[in-house]
Amino acid sequence: MQRGTPNIQAVRADKGHRLLVVWKGGEESAIDVSGHISTYAIFAPLRRNSRLFRHVAVGEWGWCVRWSQQMEISADTLWRLALDQGAAWLREWRTTRGMTQAEAAHALGVSQRMWRYYEAGEHLLPKTVRLAGAGHDALAAAA
Repeated sequence: MQRGTPNIQAVRADKGHRLLVVWKGGEESAIDVSGHISTYAIFAPLRRNSRLFRHVAVGEWGWCVRWSQQMEISADTLWRLALDQGAAWLREWRTTRGMTQAEAAHALGVSQRMWRYYEAGEHLLPKTVRLAGAGHDALAAAA
């Protein structure tokens, strides 16, 4: 769990306008930044040029990701987006399957307490929980 100011260890571009961020503590987040870059005029070149978007790098001291001196997104903003998007994904996964939080937590092998933290956006959603959801869906489809 990240304490204090989030710090980025590594970043790479993924499909669309998604960034795969590795945080200082080793946690990983897939973050869709399309809404963020479509909001601010400074990011217009990234909206038009996917090749430029792929040239993302970690900024000085891991406090941001950047494409140029003018185009960067702070680690704090990315952390907030990761929390919000993870919580939204988990909530949608659970409600689409008509499960309570307790049922969903049990199905994916997560404690009810951690489930509530994840769904409230208080902790980063681990990659393992997303993978457990995909595994659960694959088993359900095969049955």
